[in-house]
Amino acid sequence: MSERSGKFLLGLVLLLIGGLVLLDQLGIDSGDILGLLVPGVIMLYGARKVLGHGGSRFWGVLVFLFGLLMLFGKLHLLFHSILAIGVIYLGYRLIRPAPTPKEGPPEWERQWAKSVLKEDVLDRWEKNATRNQP
Repeated sequence: MSERSGKFLLGLVLLLIGGLVLLDQLGIDSGDILGLLVPGVIMLYGARKVLGHGGSRFWGVLVFLFGLLMLFGKLHLLFHSILAIGVIYLGYRLIRPAPTPKEGPPEWERQWAKSVLKEDVLDRWEKNATRNQP
């Protein structure tokens, strides 16, 4: 599907939802229809992301599950789970031991590195050879 057809579908859905809300304001009960339509559209959008070539499939699955939970009336489970995971992570961060700062290398290792990395005879010859070239 092209981007244009996606805009058309979204516009059609918005018109339908607006009409149902207007009917509800006039006293015509459309709560059951609206309660099925909105989660259905959200699930349709998520399924389209999963099955389509464009977009992220991960986000498509999340949107689909969001619509499914909304349809079953269990959306509060999602928000409570996210809150619980956040609290558990915060508690873990508070009780874990602080990382010990890394110390520098010992003196013998510094001296060894200086001796290995110092300029040797070949390096001096190469510098002299490049200086003597025109």
